Amino acid sequence: MFLRAIDIETGKRVWEVPQIGPADSWGGVLSSGGVIFFGEDSGALGAVDAKTGKDLWHIQTNASAALGDGHSWRSSPMTYTAGGRQFIAFAAGPNILAFGLP
Repeated sequence: MFLRAIDIETGKRVWEVPQIGPADSWGGVLSSGGVIFFGEDSGALGAVDAKTGKDLWHIQTNASAALGDGHSWRSSPMTYTAGGRQFIAFAAGPNILAFGLP
């Protein structure tokens, strides 16, 4: 499995990020401020540069079907603003996690 960016005018692949894990993820992606957030098949939440696909960071959430407990990604990352600050939130297995962006 891969997270891929496709040029909508040419249909050509711009970049791709391989996914390592059981490929049992149902989550989508969120693009905000030039960053793409997504649930990796490894159970981590990942962030890559939207233009280049360069890896920016990961946070392990253990939302992976590989754990055998049914806690794989089932939703997409979300964004909201509170108090003038942007936050990213996501459901990782039975947990809802949120963090503020700089």
